[in-house]
Amino acid sequence: MKYIEKQIEEPRTGATASHHTVTGLNVDYVNNSTSITISSYVSKDKKEQGKDSLSINTFTIMSVPDWDKIPYEWALSELVKPQPENFEPETYAGYVNPYTLSGGKIKEA
Repeated sequence: MKYIEKQIEEPRTGATASHHTVTGLNVDYVNNSTSITISSYVSKDKKEQGKDSLSINTFTIMSVPDWDKIPYEWALSELVKPQPENFEPETYAGYVNPYTLSGGKIKEA
């Protein structure tokens, strides 16, 4: 199973998470949106040891993979895309920036 490696600060605790795995994926071809739930762990080793995740976030992408793409792999590649220069993140409580994992590396577990 693939995962994203990128160090980010978990906003609720301030702890650093570096291992991000897909725990849920929903592709809605009717409404042209994809929801990806990611669990973030301190490290790959801690996840493999059965430790709890630091956070769980659901990212919404307003597009869907083409029918010839593997949705799981497409979703990972969408999450690591660079944040556009003109992108302005929202500021309300509970908002999940869709570019949080931008620049991360997709790796094989």
